[in-house]
Amino acid sequence: MSGDVDLLLSFKNSLPNPSLLSSWNPNQGLCLFQGVGCKWGQVSSLTLQGIALNPDFYSVSTYLLSLQTLETLCLHSVNLTGGISAPSKCADQLTGLDLSGNNLHGSVSDAMSLATSCSSLQSLNLSSNSIGVYPLKKGVPLPPVFPLKSLNLSYNKIESTGDLQWILSGLGILQTLDLSANKIVGSIPEISNCTSLKYFDLSSNLLSGTVPPGTLSNCFSLTYLNLSSNHFTGNAPPDLASCTGLTTLSLAYNNFSGEIPFLSLTSMPDLKLLELGFNNFSGSLSGSISKLTSLEILDLSSNGFSGPIPASLCTKGSSSLKELYMQNNYFTGSIPDSLSNCAKLVSLNLSLNELNGSIPGTLGTLSNLKDLITWQNYLNGDIPAELSSLKSLENLILDYNGLTGMVPDLGNCTGLNWISLASNQLTGSIPAWIGKLESLAILRLGNNSFTGPIPPELGDCKSLVWLDLNGNQLNGKILPALAKQSGKVAVSLSRAKRYVYLRNDENSQCHGKGSYLKFDGIRPDDLIRMPSKRLCNFTRVYMGNTQYNFNNNGSMIFLDLSYNMLDGHIPKEIGMMHYLMILNLGHNLLSGLIPPEMGELAQVGVLDLSHNRLEGSIPESFSAMSLLSEINLSNNQLNGSIPQLGSLATFPKYVYENNSDLCGFPLPPCDVTSMSPVDRSEQSSINDESSQSWWIALGVLFSTFFVIGFVIGLFL
Repeated sequence: MSGDVDLLLSFKNSLPNPSLLSSWNPNQGLCLFQGVGCKWGQVSSLTLQGIALNPDFYSVSTYLLSLQTLETLCLHSVNLTGGISAPSKCADQLTGLDLSGNNLHGSVSDAMSLATSCSSLQSLNLSSNSIGVYPLKKGVPLPPVFPLKSLNLSYNKIESTGDLQWILSGLGILQTLDLSANKIVGSIPEISNCTSLKYFDLSSNLLSGTVPPGTLSNCFSLTYLNLSSNHFTGNAPPDLASCTGLTTLSLAYNNFSGEIPFLSLTSMPDLKLLELGFNNFSGSLSGSISKLTSLEILDLSSNGFSGPIPASLCTKGSSSLKELYMQNNYFTGSIPDSLSNCAKLVSLNLSLNELNGSIPGTLGTLSNLKDLITWQNYLNGDIPAELSSLKSLENLILDYNGLTGMVPDLGNCTGLNWISLASNQLTGSIPAWIGKLESLAILRLGNNSFTGPIPPELGDCKSLVWLDLNGNQLNGKILPALAKQSGKVAVSLSRAKRYVYLRNDENSQCHGKGSYLKFDGIRPDDLIRMPSKRLCNFTRVYMGNTQYNFNNNGSMIFLDLSYNMLDGHIPKEIGMMHYLMILNLGHNLLSGLIPPEMGELAQVGVLDLSHNRLEGSIPESFSAMSLLSEINLSNNQLNGSIPQLGSLATFPKYVYENNSDLCGFPLPPCDVTSMSPVDRSEQSSINDESSQSWWIALGVLFSTFFVIGFVIGLFL
C-alpha cells in the first residue's frame, strides 16, 4: 500500500505541473486519488484521460507500470511524450494499456517490445501517436506469437510494407488488429496465421495492387474486415468465401472492378454491413442478394452497376435492411414495388441513375423511412399521396425528374427537414400545410409550374433557411411574413451532411442562383451526367459538410423568388433577415422604391433585383453591404447617382444598365451625357478587373461560409 502511494506521488512530482493532480495527497486515502480505482484497498485501475499532464514515457514506465496490482491504465490524450520502450518492470496483472492520442514515437518493434514485456497484457492501444517514425530495422526477431488479443496502431506514421509484413507474420492469438489511417504503401502481404483474428482494419492507407489468392484464406474467424480507402485494383479479394463469419465488410473507396462475388457473399449469413461504394464494380445485381437476410446496410454508390433493381432485393418478413445506397450508377427500369418488403428501411438513395416510371405508392408503408432521395432520374407521374403516412420522414429530395401533378398533403410528416422538388413539372399552388413544419430547413420548389401567391404560412416555418421558389408562375405580393424566421442561428457541431451547391450561369433556359443537393455517395466528376450541366454550365461548384442544429430560431440564408410574376413593393421587413447571404428577386413585376432597410443585410453576398419595375434611387444604405460580391440592378426604372462609397462603384456597368436615369461610375457621370475615349478605356479596364474579382470573392464567400459554419437543419 505505501509502495503504491510512493510510486503515484513520484509520478506526480515528475510532472511539469504537479498541481493538476491536487487530490493526490499523502494525507488522504489512496483510493481517493483522482482517477484511481481500487480493489481491496489496492490500485486496480488508473484513468487520467484528457488531462494535459505532459508526462514523459520514462515516468510512466518507471512509476505507473510498476504498480503491481494495476490491471488497466488509461492515459488517453494527456500529452504523453518520448520514445516507447520496454519497461524494466511491468505490473504482473496489467491486462489493458491505453496510451492513445499522445505524442509518442518509436518503431513498430518498439511497440511490440512494450507489449511482450508485460506478461499479462491483452490490449494495447497506441492509436493517434507517431509510431513508425523509425522504420523497422532489418533482422529484428519476431516473437513466436504476440501475447496480445487486441492491438490498435491506427492513426500513426507507419509507412513500410515491411512493418506490415512483420506484424502479420506473428499474429498468434491476436483477435483485433487496427492499422487504419497510416501511410502504408505497396501491396498487401499474405497473412500466414490469422485463425484467431476477428477484427482487421487496414483502411485509409496507401496500399495498392490486387489482393492475391491466399491472402485471407486462413482467416476463418474474421467478423470485421475493412480495406476501404486504399488503391486496390482488380477483382474483389478472392478468399472472401473463407470468411463465412463476417458481419462487416468494407471495400469502399478503392479501384476494385468486375462483378460482385455474390456466391462468396451469400456464404456469410451474419453479414450486416456491406460497403462497396466508390469502386468500379459493374454488371447487374443478382437476386441472390436477398439471401443476406441479416444485411442492415448496403452501399453500392458510385460504381458502374446497370440493369434493373432486383424485385427480390428484400424478402417479405425476413429483410433486416435499414440503409440502401444505390446512387450514382446506371440502374434502369422502374423502382420495384417490392421495396416495400424492406420493412425496416430508414434511408433509400437512388439518385443519379437512369430509373423511369413512377414512384411506388407502396413506399408509404415503410413506417421507419427517414430519407427518400431520388434526384436526377427519369421518374414521372404524381408524387404518391401514400407518402403522407411516413411520419418519420425527414428528407424528401426528388429534384431533376419529370414528376407531374400537385404536391400531396404531407402535413403529417412533421419531422420533415428537407423538401426538394425542384426541376420537375409540378403544378398547382404551393401548399399552406408547409407552414406546419417547424423543423423544415430547406424548401426547394424552383423550376416547376406552380401558380398562385406565396402562402403566408411559410413564415411559420421557424427553421427555414433555404427557400428557392424561382422559375414558376407565382403571382401576388412578397409577404413580410417571410422575414419572421429572423433570429439568432444556433450553431452546433452535430453530425455533418455532405452537400454540393451548383452556381448557375443564368440564361434563358437556366433560372435561379443555383442548386443545392444532398451529395453523399456521389463522385463530383459525375455531375457532368446531369442534363442541366449543359444548360446552366455550373462551372462553379462548392462542396462541404453542413452542420445541423436548429432550436426553432433560425434565419433565412438563401432566398430566391426570381423568374415569377410577383408584383407590388419589396417589403421593408426583408432588411430584418440579418443572416441572408443570397437574395434573388430578379425577373418579376416588382415596383416602387427599393426600401433603404435592405442596406441592413450585413451578410448578403449576392443581391439581384434586376428585370423589375423598381424606381427611385439606389439607397445610400447599400454602401454598408461590406460582403457584397455580386449585385444586379439592371433593367428597372431607377434614377439618380450610384452611391460611390462601399463596393457599389467596383462592379461592372452592365449590372446598372437599362434604367431610367441612373448615373455615376461605372455609368457615365451624372452631369455629362458622354465620356471621352480615355475615360471609356479606363472604365473598360476597371470593369474587366471587377468582373474577375467578384467571382473570386463569391468563391471565398461560399467556401468560408458553407465549409465552416453553414447551419441548416435538424439531423441529430
